Amino acid sequence: MKTIHKHRLNVSTDVQEIRLPESGTVLKVDYILQDAAICMWVEVDADTVIDTPKEVRTFKVFTTGSGIPDNASYLGTTIDHMKAQAYHVYELKN
Repeated sequence: MKTIHKHRLNVSTDVQEIRLPESGTVLKVDYILQDAAICMWVEVDADTVIDTPKEVRTFKVFTTGSGIPDNASYLGTTIDHMKAQAYHVYELKN
């Protein structure tokens, strides 16, 4: 059985760490206007939610025109329509 959980990313160019199972799959990223934040919905095995060690995975938000490192894997793009700003979410791999 699988489940989906929501995780929040700050609208920032800082590297952000989230504890997730390695097998977790990001399904969608979206900008939530009310929170002024980016949210990711991640599908995980239901068995990994409780009492399972999770690894620290690193994510970074890039704006249009920013340089993106070779170790970054694209997850999705979302837009803040109030500022006409696009945010591109990547996971950084070691």
